[in-house]
Amino acid sequence: MWNSVFLEHQQVSPMCLGFLQWDQHSEEQWELGWRERAICNKWTYKSSMFNMFKEIVNKSPGRKAADINRGLQVGLTQVSMGNAGLRKLPLSASIPAPSTKGMQKVSNNVCKEIIQENILDMRCRRQKL
Repeated sequence: MWNSVFLEHQQVSPMCLGFLQWDQHSEEQWELGWRERAICNKWTYKSSMFNMFKEIVNKSPGRKAADINRGLQVGLTQVSMGNAGLRKLPLSASIPAPSTKGMQKVSNNVCKEIIQENILDMRCRRQKL
């Protein structure tokens, strides 16, 4: 991100001596992932938004899922903590927590996929036996 932002800033305003910094007013939280952009402190330059996470290709229309959010839900299926308990951890450290609604939506999708994988796995095991 920073390499492309530095290059673009230099091309757009080659004589600018300003510093590039995070634009904290335009950052967007997507559960545990963030979208950020850079701005110049002396010029009107603003970069495009960059995802600070990898996206997973969706089959359904709408925004692509962040791999960090799906990975988190897979991990939650393996421990005795739910979405509400997980939200308490960052909130107790004054860190913005993911929304309950968003976490539940990702959880529903992940759980369906885990069920399908379990069915396929059990089918293969029965065939071997």
